[in-house]
Amino acid sequence: MATRTRVISQNKAVYVTPTGWDYDGDVGTGNDMVNGHHLHRVDTFSFEMDLAGARQDVREFGQLARIGTVNLTEINPTLSFGYFLGNGENELALGFQKSVFNGGANHTGQMCSGQLKEDPILKERNVYLLTVEEGEDAYNLTDATMVANQDNHDVVGFGNCFISSYSANFSVGDIPRADVEMQASNVVFYTGLNSGLLNPSLNLEGQRSHTGITKLPAPTSDTTSLPLVLRPQDVTVSFGAGGDGTSAIGGPSFSALPIQSASLELPLSREVIEALGNELAYAKLLEFPIDVTMSISSLTRNFASGALEYALTGTAENNKTDITLDIKEEGADRIKYLLQGAVLDNQSFSQGLDDNETVDLTFSAQIGGAATTDQGLFFFPQATAPAFAAVSGDNNKLADQPIS
Repeated sequence: MATRTRVISQNKAVYVTPTGWDYDGDVGTGNDMVNGHHLHRVDTFSFEMDLAGARQDVREFGQLARIGTVNLTEINPTLSFGYFLGNGENELALGFQKSVFNGGANHTGQMCSGQLKEDPILKERNVYLLTVEEGEDAYNLTDATMVANQDNHDVVGFGNCFISSYSANFSVGDIPRADVEMQASNVVFYTGLNSGLLNPSLNLEGQRSHTGITKLPAPTSDTTSLPLVLRPQDVTVSFGAGGDGTSAIGGPSFSALPIQSASLELPLSREVIEALGNELAYAKLLEFPIDVTMSISSLTRNFASGALEYALTGTAENNKTDITLDIKEEGADRIKYLLQGAVLDNQSFSQGLDDNETVDLTFSAQIGGAATTDQGLFFFPQATAPAFAAVSGDNNKLADQPIS
């Protein structure tokens, strides 16, 4: 176990792996080791465990104080982290999928196709938070020094992590970033090691069902294949395909907006289903419908004709638009989001003394099935999905860590 007086951001690195993995054909058998995939450009990380929320006091007549406590529901730790957007590598490592661009109005593969299909490999992840010794940059480590110094390293492992929310945020003067919220089923604190980490995921009985183990490679900033950061001037927002770029109820022309900020929100909340005889939730299923929202703030220029009465009579409902949020670096596409079949939900105009008039717009589109091609959220990253290939290694620390 490392001895520190404090822990700061220089000591940290974040990794992900699939929840269960197998390379010998028999899931849950063998001791296959997999390399954790390092998430790049992470700048915030926090987690919380609400123990009291799952606990119930046991009391009876005859005494005021409780006689004991029992856990009646699953303890679901939550974690959230944020990072600067790059080429889509982090999103693919977290289980999102690359869409296929057909060149026309239809595209295949929703961004959250793996979650929609409850794909056992893509729907959840294990997350690992590495802490190295005090005074050392985690990025200065090599694979050799990771092994040599692991007695001074600690890791927090989160098992069975579902993404509950994903957002991408863009603003003039700020670096484009993404923020992710996840819900886990288990937390394990590994002390004095960074390799041979027992899989922290659990089965329905609250037991370790996978015997695969994890090795954390040395983290790297990777400025070769990844951009340093994307810039706000690399971001363009365009409207088209589904409409003519004008508001159906009157207001600004979308195609001529000097946009100041844009944010994309993909909620993936889940319904927890419990059952008698199971220690943990029987299932955590996506709640539908899934409404993806895009909020845009812009200066006002030209107004389009229209009237509120058309929205009240239903005319505006059929005026849909496709919104493309494209981020390029030196002319090359890094990430592209396409919100297809979006409708305008809200317009808000405001102006102060001597200020520019601004308009805030909120659009929404509903996610269809995993194979739906004409509406939903589609994702076109430059990166390819990580392979999570098995590696070999000496697991001499395996016996030193907790089993449950």
